[in-house]
Amino acid sequence: MSQQTAEQGRRSSLWRHRDFLLLWSGETISQTGAQISLVAVPLTAISALNAGPTEVSLLTALQYAPVVLITLFAGVWLDRHRRRPVLIWTNLARFLLIMLIPVSYLTDVLSLGLLYLVTFAVGLLAAVFDVAYVVYLSSLVSREQLIEANAKLETTYSIAQIGGPGVGGVLVQLVTAPVALVANAGTSLLAAATFLGIRKPEVVERPEHERRPIRAEIADGMRAIFGHHVLRLLIVQAAVYNLFEQIVLTLYLLFGVRELRLGAGGLGVILTTAAVGGLVGALVAGRAAAAIGTGRCIVGSMVVSAAGLVVVPFAPATPALAVVVLITGFVVYGFGLGVFSVHTLSVRIALAPAGLLGRITATFRLIIYGTIPIGALLAGVLGNLFGIRAAIMLGAVPLLVLSLLFWFTAVRHADISAVGTDGETNTV
Repeated sequence: MSQQTAEQGRRSSLWRHRDFLLLWSGETISQTGAQISLVAVPLTAISALNAGPTEVSLLTALQYAPVVLITLFAGVWLDRHRRRPVLIWTNLARFLLIMLIPVSYLTDVLSLGLLYLVTFAVGLLAAVFDVAYVVYLSSLVSREQLIEANAKLETTYSIAQIGGPGVGGVLVQLVTAPVALVANAGTSLLAAATFLGIRKPEVVERPEHERRPIRAEIADGMRAIFGHHVLRLLIVQAAVYNLFEQIVLTLYLLFGVRELRLGAGGLGVILTTAAVGGLVGALVAGRAAAAIGTGRCIVGSMVVSAAGLVVVPFAPATPALAVVVLITGFVVYGFGLGVFSVHTLSVRIALAPAGLLGRITATFRLIIYGTIPIGALLAGVLGNLFGIRAAIMLGAVPLLVLSLLFWFTAVRHADISAVGTDGETNTV
């Protein structure tokens, strides 16, 4: 067999990898439900409970705050235990929690307090699930298949973004926002059933030494990141991106409803265009890396994505023109984010030393997602002080400037193909 034929076989092998396809399907289903809730939960607060900028920003902050509280501990635990049961049980628990919202709405007991509580609890489960599936992926596929696997999973995320917000917006208009969350709950149940079908035995690497204090285990993951110049820059880059991006995204629905006079269905459809861009980005990510290198893809795609968000606050008050401007901005934003997500996750997994991926993933999520609630709360403050449109501008413009600065860092020279078996890259 020629080298070219062997390479083609590796590229196509995941289409015949039953367990990966089940993981991919379950993640697609789970992400679709999450995207429905991305629209339905804040619209429940806005429409059913008359929430303003402060309440909506607090709701977003509570969704991501659990990352700060539980992610590091989850990373240590998941490095030592089986992950497939975690994927199953977190989805079953999400089903039960999300169903509380439509049930409480129909029985006239829904309140902001209950919405905050459910959002926080679901965020806890999502924080654990998101670490578990990344670590579990590394036990299903080889290093050579990482870019293909992550491209497929990023495609999944984009497909979910295409269908989820649009479906969520339509459901909100048809049956009200709280009742639309029944569909989200159903996707969690279906995802759990899909993960049950995975057959490959899961081997967990256990350390030969005796169990150490949990803070020492957590410190191992932190040292692996901050002691490696590429991982250190990647975590700073993603944290900065999420902080300023969240200012824009937190205020987007309020901006559309209050200032642009767009309906829930239209706002949901506009969000799906970001996913269309993300889908294209995920599909071309491999070819882009082959053409210009993994590192250039990472830093360049961040600039592209930030440029798309800068367009958003320029949407005019005329609804038809506003839709055109918003679609343009979100497509560009999604395209850059699609390329960025594929390659930054692939580099992170490839550079992780054996037995530390759970803790490295957890530390990444703690820091990069920990800035999201800060950005959400900052969005509320800026929205109240300067108005919604100006606040979005204050999030988007600094993001673009900082993204341009990251082009001049060592990440630009990162190359996943040069990563050795010790987790070090030979070209950076």
